[in-house]
Amino acid sequence: MIFHYMSGNNRKLTNTMTSFFEHQRSSFKRNYLRNLIVLASADGSLEAEEKALITRIGLRRGLKAWQIDELLQDTTKHDVFLPESVANRMNMLFDLMELVYANRQVNENEITYIKGILVAFQLPLTVMDELTKLFEYGTPTSLQWRDFVDEICTSTAQSK
Repeated sequence: MIFHYMSGNNRKLTNTMTSFFEHQRSSFKRNYLRNLIVLASADGSLEAEEKALITRIGLRRGLKAWQIDELLQDTTKHDVFLPESVANRMNMLFDLMELVYANRQVNENEITYIKGILVAFQLPLTVMDELTKLFEYGTPTSLQWRDFVDEICTSTAQSK
């Protein structure tokens, strides 16, 4: 076994770096959840089913209940947050679509929001039709979603 001794200064640097990355992760999660809240509010109100789903997603993504409550009560306007990695973008798209269908009442504002996300993700708008078919009868299984993501990534890569 090899042991490394860290002097006080190195420990302080390590703690600072850890704090920085924890802050970045927390900021990512909060911004991610804000997108969901904006979408859920697109029809003018945030319904109980939508709040419950946002809470479940927030907890699943590693936020604490008090952080989620804080975000749900925050009424300030925020820019749309776009994750950088394809995996995080697809996770967000899944959560957004799950939220669109949470109350089984899809409205035009929600569709417009999702289309804006597709454009920002540089995906063709035809993906909206595929997403609608995938979610209209309930949340797809993880295998169905994985197949969808693989198909989208393959077709997008081929068209470039």
